[in-house]
Amino acid sequence: MNSKVITFVESSDIPNSALWVAEAKFGFRYVNEKILVLKDHSNILEVGCGSGILLSVFSEMYPNHLFDGIEPFGDGFSSLKELNALVQESGVDINPCSYENYETDKKYDLIYCVNVFEHVENWRHFLEWVSEKLKDDGVFLVLCPNYSFPYESHFRIPVLGTKALTYQFFKRHIDKLEQDTQSFGLWASLNFVKKRDVKKFIRENRTVLNLDLSDETEIIDDIVSRVVEDEEFRKRQRFIGTIGLFLRKIGFLRFIKLAPNLIPYMKLSFRKRRADHPS
Repeated sequence: MNSKVITFVESSDIPNSALWVAEAKFGFRYVNEKILVLKDHSNILEVGCGSGILLSVFSEMYPNHLFDGIEPFGDGFSSLKELNALVQESGVDINPCSYENYETDKKYDLIYCVNVFEHVENWRHFLEWVSEKLKDDGVFLVLCPNYSFPYESHFRIPVLGTKALTYQFFKRHIDKLEQDTQSFGLWASLNFVKKRDVKKFIRENRTVLNLDLSDETEIIDDIVSRVVEDEEFRKRQRFIGTIGLFLRKIGFLRFIKLAPNLIPYMKLSFRKRRADHPS
């Protein structure tokens, strides 16, 4: 993924810029495969664009599409403002607001969020909002952790039943990590969304949302490969990555796909049904 903005950010002295470049490179492949099938002059929205790096890369690559981004800089992510300001110097316009306060009459061919869905306070309401903003046949792509698997990847700790109990047990570790990384409020922002609950919500509200859901389970192979290929990711997720590599070595990953709701990371693709399509 060659880009002027990547070179620009990598040459900056902003703390953790390497981390956000790595995150952009991770999301690039999955979003790009959705963009490649779009017609020219499609409307594309990134929700929770954070640093803005990924949005800027796509704007540079696809000048015939129209890109928008929104980023509220909520709890745990206020430190991204400086990096975001640098990225916007490359010409990308990012709206500093939450999705609820994003005012537009535009409908989108593609909406995507990378490691954001787990921070949305009310993900059910968010899916309703996305359905309203998508064009017929439009796609919404979600990439995020799946809390049906008992592991919290931001803090690299096991989940002990509930969020409250987990915090009580790991309070010192959680508070220290937020202090060390200047990401105050990160723990509070997590909604512990579970894949099985998302599927149930879509199924029970099928006629209202008009969204068809595809669970793209091949993501587990890519996450394990990322441990080998992405040094930043390997530093942060050494424990879970080691387990994944071992499971791949003994051929167990194919069995995990037989229980898709337990795969620790989600790649969900929602398509808005046409108004004249039977539900």
